[in-house]
Amino acid sequence: MRAAWWGGDSENGAVNAALDAFTEETGTEIAREPQAWDGYWDRLATQTAGGNAPDFIMQAGSQIPDYAGRGTLTDLNSLESLDAEAVDEGLKEFGQVEDALYGVVAASNAMSLVVNQGLAGEAGLEVPDGEYAWEELAEMATKSSESLGDDVWGLQDGGGDLILFILKVRDDGRQFYADDGTLNATADDLTKWLEYWEELRQNGGVPPADVTAEAQGEMASNPMATGRAAMSFGWTQDFISYTRLVDSPLTLHIPPYVQASPSLWMNAASLWSLSSTSADAEKAAEIVNFMINSDTAISALGVSLGMPPSQGARDQLAGTLSDPEQMAMDFMDKVAETSTPLNRLWPAGFAELRSLLGDLNEAVAFGETPIAEAVEQFFTTADSFE
Repeated sequence: MRAAWWGGDSENGAVNAALDAFTEETGTEIAREPQAWDGYWDRLATQTAGGNAPDFIMQAGSQIPDYAGRGTLTDLNSLESLDAEAVDEGLKEFGQVEDALYGVVAASNAMSLVVNQGLAGEAGLEVPDGEYAWEELAEMATKSSESLGDDVWGLQDGGGDLILFILKVRDDGRQFYADDGTLNATADDLTKWLEYWEELRQNGGVPPADVTAEAQGEMASNPMATGRAAMSFGWTQDFISYTRLVDSPLTLHIPPYVQASPSLWMNAASLWSLSSTSADAEKAAEIVNFMINSDTAISALGVSLGMPPSQGARDQLAGTLSDPEQMAMDFMDKVAETSTPLNRLWPAGFAELRSLLGDLNEAVAFGETPIAEAVEQFFTTADSFE
């Protein structure tokens, strides 16, 4: 039996400990294939194409439609040994494609606004507890930058983050994708989005293009991690990582929020899937059961992968977490009160659009691509997946 997952030292140590416990309990030996995120998908794609994928696979919601569409994942509904009833109702549909289930949520998360309280105090910055608009966020960022001086900014540049763009469209009262997987977002939506961040760059509310590009994909060197940004968007597990990098106290806040059309959703940080080429899918499903139901596995995993996907697991971990981990757990309770589920899971092409928007925002920031051209590229690519 082989298992593959992505992660750093913390994630690898936690998953290994849980798999060790499964082996001790069942006698099943598991070959381990952990990998950093950057190399994980290339390696998995190569293994899958060669018919040599691991039996037990960590998957992402954005990748499941592609892998399922190629017939490379097992429909978990077909397995008698699967017991995923403990997973929260709001998360069960993640991993589902039409009537088939290709993944069980391993951990959940949500997008947040992370605030450096030391810099916020210097800038007189206070993030509203209730409703506030993206325009208010821009004003807070610009005023904070003016107060904090050179080489310190109010907010990190989020123009290339597709998740944030989706939040903005949902704040406006529309789903980003129609139920059939086509885009509800319009060229006008994206034009205004890119203009929003370009204006923030020009006003100094976010770092200039070169500063943002230097830290692209490297959390430890981005302005929030180095104490040069008062605010940054990030998933809940990003917040926990930031607390290990930043000396100043950090807090979690709801991103811009419209009560009439909440934009946040409870998200699947990762999922457990099984390869369609597994020689013993029923035995592999027992690993899934162990990971989400066993007290031993729940303790071993903690919140290393994100927030546990079941109330029972969260109750078990209560009182055992560090202060930042507990803050992230408490934030998820707040998200549950101020969020609405996605109308559908990510369709084919989502991962490509996510990468493309990052590239286009950077090209706009450096003055290499006009916004109108960037918008045209984005929608031409989106149309190619329909």
